[in-house]
Order: sequence, then structure tokens, then C-alpha cells
Amino acid sequence: MRATFLSVAAMASSLLVKEGLAAPHGHANLHAKRDYYLDTDHVIVTEEVWVTQAPDGSLATGAALAIGTRTIDGSPFLVTQPEPAPTVAPAPGTPEVPVVPAPTPATSSAAAVDVEEKASSTPIYVAPTTSEAPVVVPTPAASSPVHVEPTTPIYVIPTTSKSAAPVASTTASPSGSGKRGLAYNDANLLSAFTGSSKISWAYNWGSTISGTMPSGVEYIPMLWGLVAGDVSNWHEAAESGLKNGATALLAFNEPDHTAQANLGPAAAATGYLANMQPYAGRAKLVSPAVTNGGAPMGLTWLESFMTACTGCTIDAVAIHWYNGGDAAAFKEYMAKAYTAGGNRPLWITEFQAPGSTEEQKTFLTEVMAWMDATSYIERYAYFMVADGNLVSGSTLNSLGSTYASSK
Repeated sequence: MRATFLSVAAMASSLLVKEGLAAPHGHANLHAKRDYYLDTDHVIVTEEVWVTQAPDGSLATGAALAIGTRTIDGSPFLVTQPEPAPTVAPAPGTPEVPVVPAPTPATSSAAAVDVEEKASSTPIYVAPTTSEAPVVVPTPAASSPVHVEPTTPIYVIPTTSKSAAPVASTTASPSGSGKRGLAYNDANLLSAFTGSSKISWAYNWGSTISGTMPSGVEYIPMLWGLVAGDVSNWHEAAESGLKNGATALLAFNEPDHTAQANLGPAAAATGYLANMQPYAGRAKLVSPAVTNGGAPMGLTWLESFMTACTGCTIDAVAIHWYNGGDAAAFKEYMAKAYTAGGNRPLWITEFQAPGSTEEQKTFLTEVMAWMDATSYIERYAYFMVADGNLVSGSTLNSLGSTYASSK
């Protein structure tokens, strides 16, 4: 995610935004997610406000929007329904820079979450009422969310064969033995996982490593979106990644979310053909990573993209999941995602449970055992490698040790 979302009461007098430290690969991937649920029966939240931060540190505060709340299992949740983005062309965007949050959290903030409510057959878009998770600060490219239409010509590699329909990849397996991966902003923190036989790959929402991988860990480049800053160096970065051992390439980050890549299915299909399809047969091509938000987001968006992307080679489907610590709901949702993606292997490139360290460890232990034993789950990465989350300084913390070694 690349946005900071704040929930405020009607009488709130100020808004606080977490600051972050820039990482070198050119995106503001702070991922304002989704942390802990309040253990209380009553909460009143009347407005939501989006705050954006430019690279120079300046802030822009959007208009307050009325929202509502509901209580699920005794805990209050902020409930909003995302509106479809307009289809006008955007103003030229400014490349964004991925950042890691400062250790001191904002006094009052709530990170946006796309979730599917287990108790209902219709997914909803919710946000927890408190968070100390890493947050994302976007660089505003336009005054309102827009669909981005790609303008880059199709890049053709003469020796690459294209398929008129999605086909399975036969690329080599990563050097590590497990499906587990590392989602990171700061490559320096990855050294804590050196020697873990379960960790086989890593990505950073960007197209270059921006540091050093631990031995045996494969770096997977991502084309985050279709603004100029994402596309301009993509082919050079993809070629470099493949030369250095990458066996896969990741497409857009949450195009179904207006604060992320923000693409309609048709625009995403056009951009995929221009920028991902040239590498068919040379790497496993992974679909755009969708949220688990309700329609038109999430699996609804994914199905529309699969229909629109005629002639695309899509070897695997990327999924994000933030919906509490219910392991049964996690497994059920992944089964739905597998069907929505045309029975292609799943890459769960972001997922996270709320709660205490012990509660997260319990959730992780169960779902990792299930994913490792489930043939259609190909790779997964817990959100995320950051100081205080999986690691403490240069060493694994208790949760990180569970992730790195649990069978």
C-alpha cells in the first residue's frame, strides 16, 4: 500500500502522519495496514480523511468523508464502501519512494484495510481503529483517483515466444526449499534470515533489489504500476533481474485500490501486454496482486482482468489478505481466489493477522502448515520485514523465528 489513512472524530483538531525513511528504489510503499482491533464494545467514528505526503515532506489533506461503524464479534470496525475511480486521464505522476516507518507511531491513526467479512457473503471494506503497522505515504499525481491508461509502446523481445492463452510456467525452482518469502523495504534487515532453509525468495514492491539478498534467496522484480516512474526503467530492471537469477516477475500492486496502482481491468490488461507479456517463456509471470475487498475490488476485479487480458500469459495469481486472525477464513478465501484465477497457482504476496505476538504465531503456524501442504499455493510472504515486525534490529524476534523456521 502507498497511502496514509486517518480516522478522526468530528471534534478532532489535528491529523498526524507517520514519517518514514526513504529507500532507494523509487516508491513510497509504506503499506498502511491493518493492525490491531480494539477490545471494546463502543466506538464512534464520524469521518475519514486521506493525507498525502510529497517527497519534499509537504502534506496535503483531503476532504473529510462521512463514514459509519459496525461491531463484529464484540469489536468495532470502521466501514466504508470504495467508490469506482473516474476514468479520466491523470496528470503526469511523480515517481514515489518506498519508505519504512519511523519507530514512533502516530498518536491517533487507523490504517486502511481491504477485507472480506466472514459472517457475510458480501465482502466489505474496513479499517481497524488503531495501528502501529508500517504505513504508506503516496505522492499525489492528480486531484482525485484516476484510472491510468498506459502510453508505453509494447516492448518486444524477438526471441520470446508468446502464447494466445495462459500456460503453466516451467521455470526453475528457487534455490531455497520453501515457499516462504520476504516482503521488505530495507534490504539490510534481511540478513536476519540468513541460513533459513524455509526462505527462498524476496520482493520489495520495486524492480531493483536496493541492497543485498541473503545467500540462496531469489529477488523477484515487480512492476508496481503504470505511471511513468514505474514503467520508464522497467525493461532494463526486468532484464537485469532475470540475468541475476530471477525466475518470475510480479505485475501491479493492488490495481483495484484507488490509493495503490489504481487501474481498471482493461487498462491493466493493456499495460500487462505491453510490459509483462514480452517475458513470457523466460520467467513465470504473476498477475496483478488484488486486495480482498468487496466488489468491484478483490476477486471481482481479478475475474474482470482475466477476461480482459486476452492473449496474456498469466502463470500465477497474486493475492493479498487482511481479515483478522481466522485461519479457517483464510483457507476458505484462498480456495475462492484459486477458482477466480482460473485454477492457477497462488502467490500470497501480502497477508497479516492482528493481535498479540502469540496470537499471530498461532495463526502463522496453522496457515503456513496448510500452505506448505497445499499444491496450488506456490509462494507466500507475510507482511512484512520491518524493525519490530519479524525482526528487532538485525536479529529475528519471536514472530520472525516462527516465520523463518516453523514446519
